[in-house]
Amino acid sequence: MNVRSYYMNRIMKFTKALYFCIMLIISSTVSAQFQSHNLFVEVDVSKTGDEIVKYGRIVYNEKNSPRRKYFKKDVNKAMFLDTLSSDLNELPLEKRNTLFYIHGMWASGWSFLKGNHRKMQTEMWSNKSNPNGMVVTVIWHCKLNYFENKEMALKSGKILAPLIRQIHDVCALASDNSKTNYLIHSMGHRVFEAIWQDQLTENMKYHADNIVMAGADLETNAFEDGEVLQNIDYFSKDIVLYVHNNDRVLGVSKVINDKNRLGLDGIQNLDKVSNSILQVDVSVIIDNEDAPSRLSNHIYFYTSPTVRKDIALFYQDLAKEKFPRRKKLNHHKRVILEMPQDD
Repeated sequence: MNVRSYYMNRIMKFTKALYFCIMLIISSTVSAQFQSHNLFVEVDVSKTGDEIVKYGRIVYNEKNSPRRKYFKKDVNKAMFLDTLSSDLNELPLEKRNTLFYIHGMWASGWSFLKGNHRKMQTEMWSNKSNPNGMVVTVIWHCKLNYFENKEMALKSGKILAPLIRQIHDVCALASDNSKTNYLIHSMGHRVFEAIWQDQLTENMKYHADNIVMAGADLETNAFEDGEVLQNIDYFSKDIVLYVHNNDRVLGVSKVINDKNRLGLDGIQNLDKVSNSILQVDVSVIIDNEDAPSRLSNHIYFYTSPTVRKDIALFYQDLAKEKFPRRKKLNHHKRVILEMPQDD
C-alpha cells in the first residue's frame, strides 16, 4: 500500500467515525425531546346553548411556540372523547397518562395561556422523562368582579365535572397502568372544588394520582372536615401544595376575603390534614424569569426553573429523597424548596 492510499484510508475511517459521532449526538438530542398531545376544553358560563363548551387542540411549531386550534362547531363531547382516545393510543404505553391543567382567574386569554404553555412545553412536557403524554387544559372564562368570578369558577367546574369523569374513563382504557394528574393554579381551585364535589356524589369512583396545587386561592382550613376539600385523600394519595409567604396576588385576596389564603399562609393546622398532603414552601425562590412574576410571586409554577423542575420530578413519582432542593422543616408534612447553589 503506498503512502497516498494509506492516508486516504485513514481519512475515510476518520470521516466515518466523525459521521457516527454526529449522528449519535443528533439521536440523543432528539430522544431527549418528547411531543405530548395537548387538547383543551373551554367553558364560558356567560354564554348559552352550544357556545358554553368548546373543544380544540394546542399545537406547537419547531420552536415550541403554541397555537390554539378550535375544533369545528359540530364537534360534540363524544367526538372530543374519541379524539382523546385516539391520541392516547398513539402514545407509548408508559406515556399514556393525562395531566389536567386548570388555570387561575383572568388567565383564559390566549396571550397568557400561550406564554405558560410555551414555557411548560419546553421545560416539562417535551422532556423525555415527562410521563404525561396527554395534557388537557381546562379553560374557563370570568369577568372583572372577584366574587362574581368565584361563582363563575364553581359553575364552570360543575358544568365540566361529567366530562372530567368521562375523560377519566377514557384514560383508564388506554392502559392498565394509566394515571391522571392535576396542575391547578389560583382561583382554578374553585373549578377543581366543584369537580371534587361531583366526585363525592359519585361515591368517589374516580381518583387522581398526583395533584399540584400552586397559589391556591382557598381558605387555609380547606382540607379539614366539613370544608370544601375534605377527604381529598380519597381522590389522591399524593398532593403537593406550593406556598409563598409573599404572594402579593393572594395578599390582595386575603384583604378582599378578610381570611387567610391557603397558597399564602399555608395549611391552618397540619395535624388535621391527611398525610397525602405535603406543603412545599417556595418563599425563598428568586429565579422567576420576568418582572411581573418577580413582582407578584404568584405564577412561579411556570416562571421559576427551580419550581418547574420540582413539579416535573413530582409527576415522575420519584421517592422523597430524589428531590434535591427540598429541605425538611419542623413538621413531616412541610418542606422548603431551596435555590440551587452556584458551583
